[in-house]
Formats: sequence, structure tokens, C-alpha cells
Amino acid sequence: MTKIKIMIAFIAVGSLAYSLNAVAIPLQTDEIKTIEQMNARLDFLFGSHDDYYAFIDQLKEDVTHQNKAAVAAVVKYPLKVDIANKRVLIKNQQQFIQNYQAIITPKVKESVAKQEFIGMFANGQGMMFGSGQLWISGYCLDKTCKDPAQTRIYIKAINN
Repeated sequence: MTKIKIMIAFIAVGSLAYSLNAVAIPLQTDEIKTIEQMNARLDFLFGSHDDYYAFIDQLKEDVTHQNKAAVAAVVKYPLKVDIANKRVLIKNQQQFIQNYQAIITPKVKESVAKQEFIGMFANGQGMMFGSGQLWISGYCLDKTCKDPAQTRIYIKAINN
């Protein structure tokens, strides 16, 4: 009898854990159809969605208008990019601005300009523009990394 009770308890607890996990994990990116669903996904992943909205809107504007200094200011350095078929390490804003046209190629610019917020691919590593031409992510400003207000969003990768 004891083995049966333990097995029933295990099945019940396992089912409860499974159902709790189903509730806790928001929809996957390809399932997101509304702004509320997207907000829930970003809140789950990053603790907040407001800063990501603002960052993405500003980045789209800056890339569209070729505001080189503004784009360079939100890059996490050092940044590895391809320039003339060679992998180059961009160490600072000045070097980024000097190589802006080679880094923010028409393909990168188009992926940023056309990216819709709803359904944008997002995981624990960050958010992706296009099919991976540009990635952004939040970086903690403090050691606890528990307060979204203590996070700054940067461009973490450009695959030009």
C-alpha cells in the first residue's frame, strides 16, 4: 500500500508542477499576436517591457536617420563585426563611427527599419532584429541584477 500511495503522490505533484510550469511560461515568439502577449513575454524574460519599447523605437529612428553617434552610444564594446570579409574588433564609439557604413550595412538597416515589435524574437539572451542581423540585450549595472531599473540595454551583436 505504501508504494501505491507514494506513486499517486508523485503523479499528483508531477502533474501540478507541469501545470504550474505551463502557466508560468508565456507564449513563444511565434505564438504572440497582441501587444499584451508581447509585454508578458518581455516582463517574464527581462522584468519589464517599457525600456525595450523605448530603446527599439529610438534605435529604429537613429538607424533610419544615420545618427551615427547615437547608435554608437548604445553599443556594448568591444563588438566583433565583419568589415571587407574580415572579422574586426570594434573597441569604442569613435572606431564604430569611423566604420559606420561598413557595420550598419543596407541589410542591417533594413532589418532594423522593418522589424515589428509584436512577435519580435526574444529569449533570455536578448531580442533579435530580422533574422539575426542585430541583437540587443539588457546588462546589469549592479551585482544583484534583480531591479530592471538597474539594467541598461545595448546592442550586443551586429551580423552584417
